[in-house]
Amino acid sequence: MSINNTEDAKKSQLAGQTTSLRNVEIGGNIDETVELEHVFGYEQALPRTKTFGNMMMMMVVLSSVPFGIGTTFYYSLVNGGAMVAFWGWIIMSLITVCIAVSLGEIASRYPVSGGTYYWSFMLSPPKWAPLVSWIVGWLSVIGNMTVTLTANFGTTQLILASVNIFYPDYVAAQWHTVLCSWALILILGSISILGQKYLPHVDTFCIIWIFAGVLATAITLPIKANAGRRSASYVFTEFVSSGTGWPTGWSFILGLIQGAYCLSPTGMLASMAEEVKHPEINIPRAMTYGIMFNGAFGLVFLLPILFTLGDLETILASVTGQPVPEMYLQATGSRGAAFGLFFIVLVNGLVCGLACSQAASRCIWAFARDGGLPGSRWFGKASKRHGMPLNAFFLNVAVQVALTCLYFGSTAAFNAFIGVAVICLGSSYLVPIAISFFRGRTEVKYGRFYKGKLGAFCNVVAICWYIFALPLLSFPTAIPVTKETMNYASAVFVGFAAISVIWYIIYGKKHYKGPPITRIEHDVVL
Repeated sequence: MSINNTEDAKKSQLAGQTTSLRNVEIGGNIDETVELEHVFGYEQALPRTKTFGNMMMMMVVLSSVPFGIGTTFYYSLVNGGAMVAFWGWIIMSLITVCIAVSLGEIASRYPVSGGTYYWSFMLSPPKWAPLVSWIVGWLSVIGNMTVTLTANFGTTQLILASVNIFYPDYVAAQWHTVLCSWALILILGSISILGQKYLPHVDTFCIIWIFAGVLATAITLPIKANAGRRSASYVFTEFVSSGTGWPTGWSFILGLIQGAYCLSPTGMLASMAEEVKHPEINIPRAMTYGIMFNGAFGLVFLLPILFTLGDLETILASVTGQPVPEMYLQATGSRGAAFGLFFIVLVNGLVCGLACSQAASRCIWAFARDGGLPGSRWFGKASKRHGMPLNAFFLNVAVQVALTCLYFGSTAAFNAFIGVAVICLGSSYLVPIAISFFRGRTEVKYGRFYKGKLGAFCNVVAICWYIFALPLLSFPTAIPVTKETMNYASAVFVGFAAISVIWYIIYGKKHYKGPPITRIEHDVVL
């Protein structure tokens, strides 16, 4: 590795010049701390203690399949029933594997916590790199924050929905939901800070819990089947209209939101790169294998539920807006058994919130470190005592607490955060994938996770999906549109975008130069 070349590159960037690094070894037999500092220009601020196994488990926990499927069941059931839930999951699992491969190739080339905004900067033409990086950075931060918020708020709704299993007449007031969500956010935040070094063990526990929980569901529901058993033709081929007003084909497409949301945290794992040993290979593998695992496990979890599905109209009419408690209650015929299975999903939600909070705080910290956020000097610092970006973590908690207040105004507006999370994360994934593909994939072929023609095919699938899906996520769930059925995702997204644009005009246009090294060109030796 030529350190002198790297230092010259750093000096050149300070002078406002576009530079290149030549003969710099990335991902070889070299200490990652030296590599991070002299190749990418960052100080090693966080301890590298995590392995491939840790990242694989975290990838599984970020999606937490029983929780992710459970909290979004309404979307597939109301848009066609069991058939949409099953085939929608198959389709989204395959598409997300392509997304994971596409992101993994780029992550292997640039293994730093900046993730998508860093990749976008390095892959873009020099003239446009700062602006593209700024836009993607804000999309990534907003996506990470909102997906964490929806995970924690979804868990809150599950906690309150569990009350309905034993007290069917209970209806949670808005202030019940908001206060419960605040308590949950603060409790999980405290666990994250005080128990930072134990969180890999929590991920291990969650994997065991998911295995046990899915197995319990797969055994209990077919045996009990209190509401009867559905036929294979019903589960795989019968479209059940719930009166949304949409044509059958479009209604099916809207049902894909369930899988899209559950698997959306795929790229969030990249934010952990600077805490992982050999991130240039361990991060991409964990992304790809984790999604494959989640896809397979999702089917094992889904099928027993779909084959013992009770009365769809009663399930969708649940006052909590969460179909799972009613589904379990009808299938088991026992409040105790229903709560037992439901508790599995609930614990998954708690651990998912922890994992999302960890990834989101690293995303915020990385972008702030490069000057992309207000208060960058504060939020771009990492606490060596706690082994985490503490200030960025506090910002993530504060934003979540503030945004939950929107629930007082409109439950429909708050529910739009699910759409916003997928839109923002999806957009932040799309940009670097598209830039890499349309510029000939010249950079990713030097990464250790390069997949050749398979990678190019995955790029095409990912790009086509996002071009189609991002507008889809702004459509209302039913027509004619009312204030209750309106999808406010686009409005919330525009609000966040306005904040980004204003801060760019005030600060970013003059001061944001991007990551510390502007260009690692294709002749770098890997």
